Formats: sequence, C-alpha cells, structure tokens
Amino acid sequence: MGMDKKPAKNPKKLLGPNIREARTRLNISQARLAEMLEMSTEVLGRMERKEVLPRLERFVLLCEILGTTPNQMLGFAMGLGSPQGPRMSPAYDEMMTLMRHFVIEMESQLAEDERKELMQIFAHLQRLITLIKKRKAEAAKSRRALAKRGSPAG
Repeated sequence: MGMDKKPAKNPKKLLGPNIREARTRLNISQARLAEMLEMSTEVLGRMERKEVLPRLERFVLLCEILGTTPNQMLGFAMGLGSPQGPRMSPAYDEMMTLMRHFVIEMESQLAEDERKELMQIFAHLQRLITLIKKRKAEAAKSRRALAKRGSPAG
C-alpha cells in the first residue's frame, strides 16, 4: 500500500498513486471523482499518473471527498485510516464513512440541484466537525496550561 511509504521528495510521485488507491477503495470512478472536483477527467488522470499536482483548494476538497487528510495523502501518516490528531470518537468515524458511502450511492439518483445541495450540506457538516475538533483541542490546551500554572514550582 502506498500510504506506508516515507514521504517522497517529489509529492507527485506519492500523491498520484494515493489518489488512485483511495478512489478505488471507495469505488468511485475517475470520471465521477473528476466531476465532484469540478475538473476534467484528463487532469485527474494526469494527477494519478504523477504528472501534475492539484491546486491547494482542489487538494483539500479531494482529501475531504476521499475521507483522508493532506498529511496522509502526501505520506506523512501511516495509512488512510490513521488519525491526524485526536478523533472525535469511533461513532464519528463510522458516521463519516456512512455519509461518504451514502453520497456516492445516492448521487446518481438525485437531480443536479439535489446533488449540489447534498454536497453543500456534507461540506458544511465537515466544516462544523472541524470547528468542534479545534474548539476541543483549544479547550484541552487551555486546561493543560492552567494545570501547569497551578502546579508548584520544583
């Protein structure tokens, strides 16, 4: 599996195979992923063949759609399922997986406006979850700082 490698000096060499691996793991066609990213299939194919890199905005969206992190896609983590920092809970991970599969399965049965609305709702939910994670991390950091200040100097 490509994700167990050390980070490549040239990100194209690792990113392309990781995109293909994650896409096939989720049973998403290259054409469908390109449509979800609002790019041509040709450009996505060039990414997978290690010829080009996506723009930052597309790279972030790509990671969200494939259910991974930028660090994992670039080989800075041990696998597509590896956490980047603390996770919300196993229930959160299961919910996100189910939602991704729901979107992939249902999108072909929806009208274009319904599909766009569903993708917007999914993106909003992911942003909300990210904000909650940040807030929890900041609260934990504040508690550690307070505890450190409250401990006697040694």
